[in-house]
Amino acid sequence: MFVNFIGLTLFFGIGILVANGVSLIAAKGRNTKSTIVLMVIELLLLGGFLFVALPSKTLSTILWINLVGAVIASGLLLTIRSINKASMNVLHKERKTVGTNTVNDWSGRVLGISIAAMVLLFIISSITKVTAIDDVYQTIPLKTEEKAEVLTSAKETPIAIAPKTAKRKMLQKFSVIPNSNMFTLDGITAQVVNGEYVYVATVEFNGFFKWSKLGAVPGYFIISATDINAQPKFVETPIVYTPSAYFSKDAARKIYAAYPDYAATGKINLEIDEKGNPFYIQTLYKEYGVSGRMNYNEFKTAVLNATTGEVKVYNSHDAPAFVDAPITSSAANSINEYFGRYSQGWWNQTMFGAKKEVKIPTENGIYASGQITPMMNKEGSQLLYFTDFTSGDEEQDSALGYSLINARTGQVTYYRDTKVGIMDSDGAISIAAKIYPEKKWKASMPVLYNIDGVPTWIVSLMDSKGIFKKYVYVNAVDNDIVVDADAAQNALDAYRIELATKGSNNTSTDAADLEKIKGTVSRITIVASEAQTVVSFLLENEKTIYSVTTNNSPMALFLKEGDKVAFQAVVTADAKAASIENLVIEGLE
Repeated sequence: MFVNFIGLTLFFGIGILVANGVSLIAAKGRNTKSTIVLMVIELLLLGGFLFVALPSKTLSTILWINLVGAVIASGLLLTIRSINKASMNVLHKERKTVGTNTVNDWSGRVLGISIAAMVLLFIISSITKVTAIDDVYQTIPLKTEEKAEVLTSAKETPIAIAPKTAKRKMLQKFSVIPNSNMFTLDGITAQVVNGEYVYVATVEFNGFFKWSKLGAVPGYFIISATDINAQPKFVETPIVYTPSAYFSKDAARKIYAAYPDYAATGKINLEIDEKGNPFYIQTLYKEYGVSGRMNYNEFKTAVLNATTGEVKVYNSHDAPAFVDAPITSSAANSINEYFGRYSQGWWNQTMFGAKKEVKIPTENGIYASGQITPMMNKEGSQLLYFTDFTSGDEEQDSALGYSLINARTGQVTYYRDTKVGIMDSDGAISIAAKIYPEKKWKASMPVLYNIDGVPTWIVSLMDSKGIFKKYVYVNAVDNDIVVDADAAQNALDAYRIELATKGSNNTSTDAADLEKIKGTVSRITIVASEAQTVVSFLLENEKTIYSVTTNNSPMALFLKEGDKVAFQAVVTADAKAASIENLVIEGLE
């Protein structure tokens, strides 16, 4: 790493080298030793700055630091030569020599050129920042859909508990760590390990002296992200390279030094492979010109072996299979911000523009300052980032859609049903938090799903200590339909019955998801209200409760025990309730 930082220092120090090199040439052999000494001191100071600050390696930042270095180096040379000349004049009362004039002239020229270049870079960067907007927008891999992600079973599509709950459990188990007072619990990342959706949390040094004493953290915590009764497990494995270590053992510094061609975004995350070995992951990117903007289709992923210190860089979609988030939440957040703001160009989103199709990400997530929530795809094999969008009008609670970003490919899928207006996550949180006002529970981590064709918010309720209490299912179209339960599947079953009882239909359900079912009615109940009548029944040798309204199937009113029926429904092995379509009663066709 030391050699890498020497290379980085020379790379960021080209301005210093040029300024001093011009001075050496102009001096024609005079003051060579002092100029070289000054240049070495400047490079050492620059190297120290790079080692501590780790400035961005974007082209614009590299140019700025080089120009600032040239200004400082030429300014120092000009100042030193001027002081020397003044001293000589006082001591010898002699006029300045031609050689001295030449030296001062060249240092002044370098200073002037460097300042002019800085002004030019500022102008070009400012212009490019605007003119590059459309080109950068085109680098977002984007597709749009109308229907929300379908939720048929909490087992098939795991519903995660809030990371705050997982962190609370880990803190309660913190004493299992040897010398636990020397460590602190840091960030939590969601990932899939051996087919299970889990949270992994890093254990970090609690200061410089703790690190210097031990040299490695003893391991990490892991816990199921979906089982509310799960307890965290501390996995003992020495982690030498970590963000809380210092000097050459600092994980962020190790990644920074390894590949100077790419800039980093966001903090690094701990991920573990299928054998439990720890790795730190960071997303890298290329800047679009000198605009300061990312190219969203050129992400790289740095993978640091936290035990050996080996760093490898991959194209994000080619990262090792165990890396669930080659594109970390910071990059995903940047994509959301850019997508929501600039779909119609730069002028449109200003205070003077119409702000057509401008969408603002809500701040109800758990990553990236609250704008990102991790979730699993329907197959449970890919990590996705969820964010819903709203307008800038505080009085509106309507969602303008939501995005799912694939954490491996960066593919953005934007969901917007233009036919049905739904409330945003702020509204869902407000409703969920008011279910038990006397308990003062807090609602968090809202995620939107399609349940039997109905857009539905799933929200977690936690107490003031971050302990999970209940899942809440809130109908995003009709917020009078609200169901809560201790377990995700129980809440889903109760919610489906509530949907049928309140007359919600599943016209948005994909026909491909509907299963043809036949059987004999063994039990039946009819619930009538002013608005409608709901018929619920069981089939022989089954425990699933099927429900249908007479508004959708008028002949259901004449259903009786022993009737043979056929219908369609979305049902899984874990479902206890389902709404049905196209009910046919034998003898009453």
